[in-house]
Amino acid sequence: MHTGIAAVGFILFSAGSWASAQAPLVAEPASAAASAPAPTRGGGAPRPYRAPIQVPSAAGQITSPALPAPPITVTPAPRPTFSTTCDNTGCWGSDGTRYNAIGGALVRPDGSMCQNVGGVMQCP
Repeated sequence: MHTGIAAVGFILFSAGSWASAQAPLVAEPASAAASAPAPTRGGGAPRPYRAPIQVPSAAGQITSPALPAPPITVTPAPRPTFSTTCDNTGCWGSDGTRYNAIGGALVRPDGSMCQNVGGVMQCP
């Protein structure tokens, strides 16, 4: 038990002697610090302080334009047309439209290309 107290005392004594061995800090007198000129960039006399430029805020002043709601149009899907009878020159649709065969394609009277898929005429 005495050895533990002796070790702590030795450590504190060593730390105290080490701190006293360091170079003492010397403070400059206040008059010497005040008389020294402030360093400046590029030499010459120091520039006087200028307050920053005040820019007015635009917060709350700018509003986004109100756009009208786009019109909603619903176009019903066209009713399917079924081919009723076909021959070498084309097919007749269930609505009475004639689809002429040109090569391997079927063409409506308005010029749209169509195809017969499982008895249903599909025209894009």
